[in-house]
Amino acid sequence: MKILVTGAGGFIGRHVVEEFVQLGRAVRATDLPARDLSQAAALGAEVVPGDLLNPDDVRGLLEGITHIVHCAATFNLGLPFETCLRVNRDAACLLCDEAGKRGLEQFLHLSTGGVYGGSVYTPMREDHPHHPPDAYSLSKEAGESAIVHRMREYGVPLTVFRPTAVYGPYSTYIAGAFYVLPSILRYYGIRKLPSFKGGKSLTLVHVKDITGAIAFCLDNPDAFGEDFNLAEDKPLVAGEFFDFLYGLFDIDVAFRLPYPKMLIEGAAKLALKLPAPVSFGPLNRVLERMWDAIVAECDLVKALKPHFDQDFMYFMLGNHYLDSSKLRGIGYVSRYPTCLEGLGETIEWYRKERWLP
Repeated sequence: MKILVTGAGGFIGRHVVEEFVQLGRAVRATDLPARDLSQAAALGAEVVPGDLLNPDDVRGLLEGITHIVHCAATFNLGLPFETCLRVNRDAACLLCDEAGKRGLEQFLHLSTGGVYGGSVYTPMREDHPHHPPDAYSLSKEAGESAIVHRMREYGVPLTVFRPTAVYGPYSTYIAGAFYVLPSILRYYGIRKLPSFKGGKSLTLVHVKDITGAIAFCLDNPDAFGEDFNLAEDKPLVAGEFFDFLYGLFDIDVAFRLPYPKMLIEGAAKLALKLPAPVSFGPLNRVLERMWDAIVAECDLVKALKPHFDQDFMYFMLGNHYLDSSKLRGIGYVSRYPTCLEGLGETIEWYRKERWLP
């Protein structure tokens, strides 16, 4: 067995490489030539840079490979649809076609829970209707559909994973929004903030539960031809999440307000109608200047960038509670059943690595 891990220089891909190397599997790690694959090399993986949009590169990458874990994707909610589609669908199609011709033993594909869009019912199971709301999710939906069609045509066993919002060491995109802002507030002396009573339901997933699920499904007949949500066992409501996040940054709850569902959803809908540079551009520029000053003052590694993209507003609409019981039903046991077990550990990693003060 030899496993090709695409996107191995990215947040999730590097953790997948580590998971399989620690399990004693032979791993070939690939990403664009400009990406840093030194961690994969240090772990003992075979490192072969390549461009998945280049047919010659794809053919070379698959020599001697029996399994593919496809993590490579463009994940940026601010990118145009055409850019996302080129990577998240077109590159996946090239990879699938080459895999199909070679008769690989299994293709494991990382999609996204974003394909569901707003919840029609809660919690969202794998049979939930797909209404992807943003360019990234639309492109991932197109990629997933193309992969399913091709793998069925070639007769290659396929397993699809749809993770909810992912957290854990090395995350930069989500961390730039949810960890940097409270760090800025705390640095400038904010000790108390208001929170909410109740609110919308949400689930996160620790990156180690993504790698654990992928490893569990490798060569597992119960996972052939199946799709699985990847999410915590139990959801939190918005108020609980804010309370816990505040505590990780030594910020107390000043008072709690009833969750203003109509106000928040109305503001989100308004923000989505505005031109992107108008909606969050000025705020992001101010936050970046503040964060750059903190990075210099505290001698931090400049790995994170505070930002809020317009498409974040879709997360303000409805619940984002994915049901992961299907995967648990075939025997997978979550490493982090809720973010209450994993977020504190994650924040400590960021501080140890000097990504946060």
